[in-house]
Amino acid sequence: MDKPIDQLVRQQYLVPRRSVTKLRQLSRQHKVSATEIVRRAIDAYDPASEELAVQEAAALDLLAEVHGQLRKAMRRIDANMSALQARQRALDDGKVSAQARRDTESWLRRNPRALEGLTELFAPDAAGNGAAAGDGGARGGARARALRR
Repeated sequence: MDKPIDQLVRQQYLVPRRSVTKLRQLSRQHKVSATEIVRRAIDAYDPASEELAVQEAAALDLLAEVHGQLRKAMRRIDANMSALQARQRALDDGKVSAQARRDTESWLRRNPRALEGLTELFAPDAAGNGAAAGDGGARGGARARALRR
């Protein structure tokens, strides 16, 4: 106790039994009188800190919300990664390429005029120049004829 005895005032307060029990436990634990524990508690009490507690509670609520949203985003990312990996496997094993080829050939059979336009674009011209694609016009023409059938 750092105050002279003449500055102290005796007061009586009603408190629940559990508070008295806790006060005694703290007193024994810290090896100071129960009165000193009460003095320290009064000195430590700051009504403004209640506002801080409210702010901390709000911050914890916000943090929990952010955490929940982050977990949802991570689940979406995991699902998207799984889908991308499945697509990559399909590309790697050639299934996608084969399906694209079948779809294109089917479309060209249904649209022969478009095929003729492509044949003219890539086939050798009348002057004997090579195919525009530089791929050998005869081969492109043979492929186009095969697709028309």
